Amino acid sequence: MNTASNSGDAFTHEILEILAGHTALPYLFVGSGMSRRYLDLPDWPGLLRLFAAEAGVDFGYLFSSAEGDLPILAGKLAALFHEVWWSDAKYADSRVANSGKVVDRQMALKVEIARYITAKSELGEGTPGVDRGHLREEIEHFKRVVIGGVITTNYDRLIGQIFPEFPAYVGQQELLLSDAQFVAETYKIHGAVEDPGSLVLTDHDYAQFERRDKYLAAKLLTIFAEHPVLFLGYSIEDPNILKILENICCAVGSERISELGDRMFYVEWDENVDSPSIETYVVKLENGLIPLRRIRLNSFSPLFLALGRLEPPMPAQVIRMLTKHVYDIVRDPNVTRQPVVAVPINSPGAENLKVIFGVGPYEYSDIEGLSAVGLRGIDRRRVVQDVLGDKPLSADPNQLLSEAFPEVLKRASFGYVPIFKYLARAKRINRSGKVDVKGLPVEIANCIDKNRTMKIQESAKRRFHRDVEDSLGTPAGILRSDLSDGFKMECLVLLDPSGFELDDLRDALLTVLRTDDSLSKSTGFYRAVCHYDRLTFDVEKSKS
Repeated sequence: MNTASNSGDAFTHEILEILAGHTALPYLFVGSGMSRRYLDLPDWPGLLRLFAAEAGVDFGYLFSSAEGDLPILAGKLAALFHEVWWSDAKYADSRVANSGKVVDRQMALKVEIARYITAKSELGEGTPGVDRGHLREEIEHFKRVVIGGVITTNYDRLIGQIFPEFPAYVGQQELLLSDAQFVAETYKIHGAVEDPGSLVLTDHDYAQFERRDKYLAAKLLTIFAEHPVLFLGYSIEDPNILKILENICCAVGSERISELGDRMFYVEWDENVDSPSIETYVVKLENGLIPLRRIRLNSFSPLFLALGRLEPPMPAQVIRMLTKHVYDIVRDPNVTRQPVVAVPINSPGAENLKVIFGVGPYEYSDIEGLSAVGLRGIDRRRVVQDVLGDKPLSADPNQLLSEAFPEVLKRASFGYVPIFKYLARAKRINRSGKVDVKGLPVEIANCIDKNRTMKIQESAKRRFHRDVEDSLGTPAGILRSDLSDGFKMECLVLLDPSGFELDDLRDALLTVLRTDDSLSKSTGFYRAVCHYDRLTFDVEKSKS
């Protein structure tokens, strides 16, 4: 049934309505036609023809010798090009740079194909996607589409420039050895120019691809089963696409093939089409028929506009981040006790948190209640990490003071705990230095008094004035000295703060925190951190 649209706007509305009816975001399956369109790169036969000329062999001869089978042709060409690459002065510089990579008779061709494509992969001036107004408009719409991810057989860098925030995985090995979440990601299933050895080019490569990439094939089938998939830049006769469709037919069975076909869209560009249209299109395969929806258009802008108007429950990148957080928490066998800090996902500092998340409407009182429970798990070291900027906390300062600090002080046996950062953030210190402790536990006032009346032994003060004051004037100098560790911490408190920047003191304390597990647990270290905290955030100290 043909459902031709009368205008680009009508088509955009129609395809948006169809895609919005699916529960998952669409994937794009991107072929070489898109790279030809925007980067002016050759298609696969054109690429092989180019390098046949470089090897001094007639492409027609190779094509007929391979009986039209391009992977076989590429294998024959690779063997011929191998000899040229090792002998022709034209490739002397490349031999110097890449001879270590050329470990078989295929690699020389792959190295030069990767170099050629890399040089033409930049989407900038001189490329159709920038120089031609209507294509530049398509690119702008392309960058704003709302999708679940990208699958591509292309080697080039176009997709990385369209979706720079999508991590790219090359081949099966990277997927197996990575933390891929299968959302907001790019899968370069036939390799990438960054790794010439990954290119699937010759008959040998394709045989290995089909024999070894079982995991990748399974993941592709999962994507096809769960998401709408739009094929862009391919011919419907492309053997890569036909092979995938054959595998899908075998996997789902004839009784569900029409249901799956409703999710697949073959996008065909045709300059002679007056207006975009959607129609049913049946593809004949060796094992049966598979119905697709064919989209015919003379500009990709209406399609990209529709994809840009899809409304996911949250951005795909956020979904990926949440999935990764949960995955990391579950798989980590050494998870230590962490506070639950409940904040909206887009709160400042939220990217530094491990995440437990829920989906649905909420009130801020819900967040406050959950945070109150979780903040009681914070300990003194965690507070120090936040004050020094090593691992920021994303939590309301008043909640920290009322819910977390009583427990922190109790577990620290009421020793030194930095507190002025949170009093300042809560706007509880007035211009004269008076602290408003109304509504806070009594332990807070005691902590303030302890930190403002910091005690250093008289013997340490005398030694500092005698041996250190005139020779070591900076925190870094103190740490580099041969003084005892405990005395170093006392010297950090006794140094004249007018002789150094506060960032210097913070950096010295961070060095201890990150490199000396024993010293960073000492009373002297915590006292020095409280000294930094007071110098930085206490109005009374900054006035003195």
